[in-house]
Amino acid sequence: MSAETGGPRDAPAAKISAGGVKKGKNVGAKVVTANDLMTGAVIYLKDDAGWTEDLRQAVVAEGDEALSLLDQALADEAHAVGPYLMDVAEEEGVAPTGRALLREQIRDTGPTIHPEFRRHFPEAR
Repeated sequence: MSAETGGPRDAPAAKISAGGVKKGKNVGAKVVTANDLMTGAVIYLKDDAGWTEDLRQAVVAEGDEALSLLDQALADEAHAVGPYLMDVAEEEGVAPTGRALLREQIRDTGPTIHPEFRRHFPEAR
């Protein structure tokens, strides 16, 4: 790749995120999610710019604020791998919604093929 064309990190955040933003439709509540660099665990961005494995502690944002949080997460290469925006609903706590629901359930609980490798989390996530 030439220096003139740049790489994927040079693309606008809206082009490299998921959960509806990929197509430029940054609508609705979003949470920044990624994987922990050291453990591989699913993590969520908190208000204090730190990370948590508890979705209930994640900062929920919309529109430009969500994109700004994503940019912040993309810069945190020392802690997070592959951050993106996840669609969430805030009716009874924070939970994945829409097209992302099944994907996020699988990411959160672990492999689907061998139940003995699944991570066990409290039901209220």
